[in-house]
Amino acid sequence: MTSAMTETGVCNMALDILHEGPISSIEDDEPNARRFKRNFDALRDAFLAAHPWNFAVSRASLAASADTPFFGWDYKYLLPGDCLRLLPLKEGGLFDGANIAHEIENGHILTDAPAPLKIRYVRRVAELGLWSPLAVTAFASFLAANLAHAVTGKASYAQFASGRYDNELKRARRIDGLQGSLERADTNDVIAVRG
Repeated sequence: MTSAMTETGVCNMALDILHEGPISSIEDDEPNARRFKRNFDALRDAFLAAHPWNFAVSRASLAASADTPFFGWDYKYLLPGDCLRLLPLKEGGLFDGANIAHEIENGHILTDAPAPLKIRYVRRVAELGLWSPLAVTAFASFLAANLAHAVTGKASYAQFASGRYDNELKRARRIDGLQGSLERADTNDVIAVRG
């Protein structure tokens, strides 16, 4: 699923939400283009990390680092460079596998699980054409909500954009979650909720 969506296109969607005129390019030297350019990458990564989007989930099999943790764990694994968020660490990398105890520290996974360590994680997807259409519209709303006051100078626009973002995000997550099998609840999770 690819589209021709660009950074400038998403910024213009956000500007439309704020009832502002479009920019020609995110690279332009005008105030709104500079604002979007300055914040775009950080906001994109924050948006992606907040949900395990199907288009952004990836798998990896990690080799143990040569140096072991100083104490507490037997193995240390370097997280992939494009990792924004590690998904629950499970045996065999399967969502229904048993939980693996671990910590994230300084870009590494510390655990007692031997190599190879199979992981699932949310990765940075910079090419917007690979995103689902609903994630793109939710991200445009996220940009609008975060930059509304700076762009418009009006608190009411920030509130409006924030409300729109909440609605777009719920819709995008719901549709994203309908693809594939649902993750089964761990028995301990069910017991914890009931108790």
